[in-house]
Amino acid sequence: MKSRVFILYTGGTFGMKTSDTGGLAPSSWDEIIDYLPAIKNQTFFHYFSDIEFTFETLEPVIDSSDITPEAWERIAQKIEENYKDNDGFIVIHGTDTLAYTSSALSFVFENLDKPIVLTGAQLPIFHPRTDGIVNLSNAIYIAGHKAFGIECIPEVCICFNDDVLRGNRAVKTSTNDFEGFSSPNFENLANLEQNITVNSYLLYRRNTKDLRLLSNFSNKVVNVTIFPGYSPLSLIDLINTNKIDGIVLKTFGAGNIPTGKDWTRLIEACEKHNTIVLATTQCPNGKIELGQYESSKSLNSSIVIDGKDITSEAALTKLMWVIGNFTEDKRCKMLTNNLRGEIS
Repeated sequence: MKSRVFILYTGGTFGMKTSDTGGLAPSSWDEIIDYLPAIKNQTFFHYFSDIEFTFETLEPVIDSSDITPEAWERIAQKIEENYKDNDGFIVIHGTDTLAYTSSALSFVFENLDKPIVLTGAQLPIFHPRTDGIVNLSNAIYIAGHKAFGIECIPEVCICFNDDVLRGNRAVKTSTNDFEGFSSPNFENLANLEQNITVNSYLLYRRNTKDLRLLSNFSNKVVNVTIFPGYSPLSLIDLINTNKIDGIVLKTFGAGNIPTGKDWTRLIEACEKHNTIVLATTQCPNGKIELGQYESSKSLNSSIVIDGKDITSEAALTKLMWVIGNFTEDKRCKMLTNNLRGEIS
């Protein structure tokens, strides 16, 4: 069966080349595609698998450390513009912020019924040992599912090495290992070995509703990691001067924070100014359980949301997205709900 795949190149290590100064700088898609003959000439994928590609570059090309909510919106708009004409989408992206972008896009797209696959590389496509070719080829199988008789994964996902991970469940775990990403509290959506196995029972069900984009993100959010000796006084000042609307609070263990009076004052300030606290754990595995220990009792407030087993990247992007798109009276409920499979 014929399949149409839209590939959007945004930048990142995948397309880096050595510049005149000796450092790495982004290259153009035309330069990159010379190293991908199976795609450039549409040889293997076109003649043997009946896939038709459309390529586009998000100009200007972005280093992943420069990714912003505005870039997320531009990526989403490109996909929306090409949505009806394609069966799947691939976003080539830098690895440093890949998990943030995949999480953000998962919330942006409501009623998604086609795969949006993010991928990248630990070594540039120009490197003789690049992992970019394998990663992109695997992503094509997921995005071009019709041509291969593979079950559709109607989600934003990350395809890296031999893993397909839910986009809002993934974290970057290595700067040099080709594995690159993992999903600490959730199984792979698919495994790409000699045979491709899709874990159907994990997938969101496809629907017939129209695609809807909600792409506003608040910039009045902070990510705070508690550490021994940390004082929340500066945070209280930001709340009292209405400079922030939300806090991702990375607690100790299962939701524990220090028991001093300043922490009580912090929660009181949040209640007064309707500043939401999304409580998460610093541990890569497991979840928080507010109230399990005495030291989490001060978080017993209607303004504090139990983040359960959400990743740091998904917590931040979900909070930014909820505050950016919903009124105060709806925000706590939206954060509590499992919207895109980001929490269990």
